[in-house]
Amino acid sequence: MRIKEEYREETIINKSRFIACLLPSKTEEEARAYIECIRKEYADATHVCTAYSLGPNQCIQRSSDNHEPAGTAGVPMLEAIKKSGIEDITACVVRYFGGIKLGAGGLIRAYSGSVSNAIANAKKVEDVIFQKYRVQYPYDLSGTLETWLRRNTEIDEILYDENVTCYFFTDDPSIEKKIQDITKGKIKPHFLQEIKREKDIIEE
Repeated sequence: MRIKEEYREETIINKSRFIACLLPSKTEEEARAYIECIRKEYADATHVCTAYSLGPNQCIQRSSDNHEPAGTAGVPMLEAIKKSGIEDITACVVRYFGGIKLGAGGLIRAYSGSVSNAIANAKKVEDVIFQKYRVQYPYDLSGTLETWLRRNTEIDEILYDENVTCYFFTDDPSIEKKIQDITKGKIKPHFLQEIKREKDIIEE
């Protein structure tokens, strides 16, 4: 599971501003470039603390306290990432000091909480194995079958010739039976290939 796109979220804690910035990242080069970008954007911030977790089995993990007391920022941020189950992510938390010291425990809670809350609210995706199919049918079935396909599958292409030819993606293992049921056994889709694709995670 990964976050879908860059996400930012601001929290005020005892007058200090904490801005969590998240980015899906595949490589250390991407992670470092994003960190540099955030540090330039918030060049006037008191601190920009960072953490990222990348690679197969999240084998690359780095964090930085950026002059906060050791162990109060980067490591708690990294722990928040690990607990979330999110993969391939770079997190930066920008802090503007508000004049009230939080203490070590308060800093740990602030940095880890900023990352945890941002991850919880960010849109997420996961890799899913989709099947690609081709199905051909006469025009008189367009009203029922084509409408159903548009609602229940991801249409890749529809060609209109002597018959209608529709190419679509689905992760529904019972798709062949459903199409045969809808068409009363007249039409059977033809499996073409399996493809790994990104799918949005809908959280209730």
